[in-house]
Amino acid sequence: MRSEVDDVLARHGGAATRSALVARAGRAVVDHEVRRGELTAIFPRVYSRSWMADDPTIQQIAAVRSCGASSLLSHTTALARFGLVGACPGQPIHITSNAPRHPRGVPGRLVVHRTRSALVRSLATGLPTTGLAEALMQAWPLLRGAEQRAPLIKASRQRMILPAEIGAQLDVHPKLKGRARLVELLRLLEGGCESELELWGYQAVFNRPEFRHARWQLPLRTRHGVFRIDLGFEAEKLAVELDGRAYHAGRDQWERDIRRDLELATLGWQTVRLSHQRLTTDVPGCRRDIAAVLRSRRTG
Repeated sequence: MRSEVDDVLARHGGAATRSALVARAGRAVVDHEVRRGELTAIFPRVYSRSWMADDPTIQQIAAVRSCGASSLLSHTTALARFGLVGACPGQPIHITSNAPRHPRGVPGRLVVHRTRSALVRSLATGLPTTGLAEALMQAWPLLRGAEQRAPLIKASRQRMILPAEIGAQLDVHPKLKGRARLVELLRLLEGGCESELELWGYQAVFNRPEFRHARWQLPLRTRHGVFRIDLGFEAEKLAVELDGRAYHAGRDQWERDIRRDLELATLGWQTVRLSHQRLTTDVPGCRRDIAAVLRSRRTG
């Protein structure tokens, strides 16, 4: 038979405040279970079953309950709720609150960011969370390199949000650290880049006058549907595909690529594929070969 403590925890998602537990089970029962190690205080005044205390979702619920109704999960924690970053054990949970004094953070485990602005709550994650555009902006200074770009690339690629919607938040964060890098990334995402490899291709390989007429993520309609080409030269009917080392490694994907290339050939399009290794180690060679194919397509 489930205890009164378990009933309260179940109604509160696995983590409940001490006051809620005491109101149902009584102070003596709660204190007894704490002494026996069956109840653990994850954050101040919020408890869960000890064997559930390491669960990331339980910890996030506990953080929200500890910080109160004026608080939302934010920054990288919000991005984890949106599925844009992985949950990292040992990393602190981020909360944004517009309460004037409390709550306070817990060193190494809970970071509380204070704001005077009204909090915009997302309904998409199952827990009180800042909106996606705001979370992306909040997390930007906390990350570095590819990890910094990855959530925005994924959110844009999956059509969770438009780059312009993210850019609109820049006015709210005029002193954002790394603002220039973010503006450039949003420009590339708006131009059609959908992966780290495409960003590299645009910035390091094809950002030259002779390739400026190309279109990124060019849609082409065929008898079997619409295909998107990584880099399309419409005048020359040349499709350039940037083959990532992970996505294009399997035999099934290889077979799909062949069928796709044949389908495009029936429309008069030639496909050239550049591997991840070559794109990142032989930039001059990639440029030279694509320029030569473009010339041959114009004169052929």
